[in-house]
Amino acid sequence: MTNVISGQKEKERLLVDDADFIINIDTKWRTHPSPLTTHDRDEWYDHACTSDLYCLGIAKDGSLSCLRDLRRMHVPLLRSMQRAGLDSIREIYGIPSNQIRIFVHYQPQFHHFHMHFTRLENEIGSTVERGHMVCDIIQNLQLDDEYYKKRTITYKLARGMPLLSLIEEYQQ
Repeated sequence: MTNVISGQKEKERLLVDDADFIINIDTKWRTHPSPLTTHDRDEWYDHACTSDLYCLGIAKDGSLSCLRDLRRMHVPLLRSMQRAGLDSIREIYGIPSNQIRIFVHYQPQFHHFHMHFTRLENEIGSTVERGHMVCDIIQNLQLDDEYYKKRTITYKLARGMPLLSLIEEYQQ
C-alpha cells in the first residue's frame, strides 16, 4: 500500500494526490479504459464505462487501519477525501455528486484506511453488512468521539475465511 500512496505503483491510476490522502481508480473498475494506454483523460469524460465507476480514497496516515480507528478529529480528513473524490469524479468523468455512493468497508479488504466511491447503479461492495456510508460515519463521530471503538458492528464472513474459522473454533 505504501508504494501506491507514494506513487511508486499504480501512478497512472492517480486522480488526486493530497497531503493527507490519494484518490485513485480502483483495480475493480475493469471496464475503465486502460490508464496505461489512454494518455488523454478527456476521453474519460462521459465515457460508457462510467456506469461501473469505482474509485478509492486512501488515507496517507498509516496509523488509521479501519473504521474502528476513526475519531471526531478525523472528520476533517473524511470531509476532505469526500469532497476531493466527488470533485475529481465530476471533473474527470462528468458524473454529478448525487450519482455517487461513498462508503467504508468493515471488515476491510486491507487494513489501511480507505473509502470507496461508486456509481449508484454499481452495487459491488456496498451491501448493508459491509458498506458504511461516509456521511453516516461523519455524523456518528460528531455525536460520539468513540462511536466506532464502542459499537458492535455486524458483518458477513464467507465460508473458508480464516476469521470465520477462528470464531467457529472459539464458539465450540
